[in-house]
Amino acid sequence: MNCAAAREMMLEVDLTELDGTIESELIEHVRACAPCSAAVQRILTAQRALRHALRNAAPRLAPDALIGRAKRHVPLYRRAWPAAALAAAATLGALLLSRLESSVPMLPPTPPPTAGSGLAVQPPPGRSVAVFRTDNPDIVVIWFY
Repeated sequence: MNCAAAREMMLEVDLTELDGTIESELIEHVRACAPCSAAVQRILTAQRALRHALRNAAPRLAPDALIGRAKRHVPLYRRAWPAAALAAAATLGALLLSRLESSVPMLPPTPPPTAGSGLAVQPPPGRSVAVFRTDNPDIVVIWFY
C-alpha cells in the first residue's frame, strides 16, 4: 500500500481500525510509515478532542426535565392562545349558521305531481320534490331537495 491510498483509507475506515485494535493492511502501512503514522495520530487526537467537547456540551439535565422547565417559562397567554382561537372560530361558525338559517325563507311545500304523470310522490316534511321524465319511458328521475 502506498501513502496516497493509505491517506484515502484513513478518512473512510472506522476509528477502531485507526487506533490499531484491528489488524489490517492500513495499520501495517501506518506502523512502517512515519508521515502516515503522524496523520493517524492527528486524526485520533482531533477525534478525542471532539468527543470531549461533545461530552461537555451535553445538557446536565434529562431531556424530560428540560422540556418541563421550558413549559414553565412560557407565559400563560402563549400557551392558551390555540384554545382561545378555536373557541372564537367555533363561536363565529355558530353565529354564521344561525344567521344563515334565519335568513333563508322556507319554501312552501311543492304539491305532488299531477295525476296525468302517473306518479304520486309525496316529499318528506319541509322538503320539495321534482319529477323529471326522460326520453326513455321506463326511466323517471325523482329529486328530493
